[in-house]
Amino acid sequence: MDLVVHHDERAAAAAQLAAAPAGDLSSESSESDAASDSPQIAGVLPTEPAGVSAPDSPPGLRVRAPAAITTATANPLAAGSGEQIRAMGLEFGRYFALVIGNQQYSKIEPLRTPRNDAVNIADLLRDKYGFNVTVLLDATNIQVMEAINDLNQTLTDEDNLLIYYAGHGERIQAGELLSGYWLPVNADAPPRDTFWVSNEFVTGHLARLSARRVLVMADSCYAGLLSSSPGYLMLRDAPQYDAEFLRYKLPKRSRLLLSSGGDRPVLDEGAPNHSVFAATVIDTLRDNERILSGPQLFQAIDGKIRERAADVGFEQRAEYKAIKGAGHEVGDFFFVPTSSG
Repeated sequence: MDLVVHHDERAAAAAQLAAAPAGDLSSESSESDAASDSPQIAGVLPTEPAGVSAPDSPPGLRVRAPAAITTATANPLAAGSGEQIRAMGLEFGRYFALVIGNQQYSKIEPLRTPRNDAVNIADLLRDKYGFNVTVLLDATNIQVMEAINDLNQTLTDEDNLLIYYAGHGERIQAGELLSGYWLPVNADAPPRDTFWVSNEFVTGHLARLSARRVLVMADSCYAGLLSSSPGYLMLRDAPQYDAEFLRYKLPKRSRLLLSSGGDRPVLDEGAPNHSVFAATVIDTLRDNERILSGPQLFQAIDGKIRERAADVGFEQRAEYKAIKGAGHEVGDFFFVPTSSG
């Protein structure tokens, strides 16, 4: 079997977005624009449009401060959507998921499984766990960043958010600074990072989001670099997630990362039509019939991922940890079955 990992360093570089003329800026997001009726604004506006308000600007004068233009935009995760999940007499809130599967890259080697991983994860989250799901397949950097930004308009402080990313990942070492990235389908080959989505962008937005509980599941090379926090210490005598313990945990904020590997490449296959990480997560969530916490999910998949990787001569192990600097307290993330699947 030819092993493929979510990592490539062999393709050519492309022109920088920042150097493009203002009139060409809409080209990067043309695919997503076709699915939305929201207008595109380019160039200089000759007059002050309705809906623009610059804070602290003198009457009659325009200042170079960003101000929103009031338009009607389509948000897949619309505010007010999603059902409230209840179990064991407790309120778990609404559940939302942004699932990204990047496979057909234009300038670096394509992958084999992320699209199938993303579609199957999305279906399972929607059908069995009551998530309101948005799926991005073969997304550009603009589409990924817009989707993450759109979450600010949707989530409340009682909501849950899961972000699942499957695709290429990369890292750059600059002096003592080691940075990780998700690679959109318009990414250039390393080291040209013009269109890459940085870990700092992702974690910065996680800190801003109102959602009570957030879990990032990242299946890419170097995915563990999304957080510099140490991994969770899993004890044999794990706490019992009874109603009393859940009642203590639910009010606490959580910002958590479950990654397919640490600072290493990971497999793009190793299981039929899936990566070893995705296949193990799907099997575990599909078979689950109880309230399942993030630590319990990690404990259920960790050994199986190592075994499946070892079967094809590869070393890989998942990581589970808090996301540093994103507002994590002592909360958890919970998967609550709403049907038998």
